[in-house]
Amino acid sequence: MRIFLFIFSVLIMSFTMPKDNPIDRIGVPGPLMFNQVSYNLAWSDRPRDTYYIQEYLPEGENVNSFSQMLTIHLFDVDISIEDAVKKKINELENRIKTDATCNYEVYKSPDGKEIIIDFTLEESKNNEMTIAEFNIYRYKNLELGNNKNGLLVYSYSQRSYGEKITDFYKSLKVYRPELISMMSSSELPVISLSNE
Repeated sequence: MRIFLFIFSVLIMSFTMPKDNPIDRIGVPGPLMFNQVSYNLAWSDRPRDTYYIQEYLPEGENVNSFSQMLTIHLFDVDISIEDAVKKKINELENRIKTDATCNYEVYKSPDGKEIIIDFTLEESKNNEMTIAEFNIYRYKNLELGNNKNGLLVYSYSQRSYGEKITDFYKSLKVYRPELISMMSSSELPVISLSNE
């Protein structure tokens, strides 16, 4: 049970520390393309034997103050996308209790093999908005070889800060459906695990 809880208690907002020369542990060195923007591998970690995470940023951005990010979460466990999504929904429902801006939608692919959740979040300090974030999480089960199954969560994030947040929400109303459509049709990264 402890492992299960850890696997899906991924931080809702990314506040990772940058590393020089991040290690590609999943066979996706980048760059990745999304919405005609190129994303380079900027940070990676393997916090548990069964959990890999790699973050990709456009040129000139950093993980602590980015405007756009692609992230690959890879879980080396046999868990259904339905159970994984249920856990994320529970996290978001709890978040809604303290974050009035938090909202989400869930979309299932016609073949039932993928699920997308898109959601918004906000951080405040002294009753002032400091960070607003929009995320799209795409869930898919995949084969990892040696008769092992895993879970891929491919995500896109957009952020805004301080005085720009109001305009961010206005533009999001226009671009949100388009971004979700692009994520749903994006080619998923091909995973190849290393032992590092």
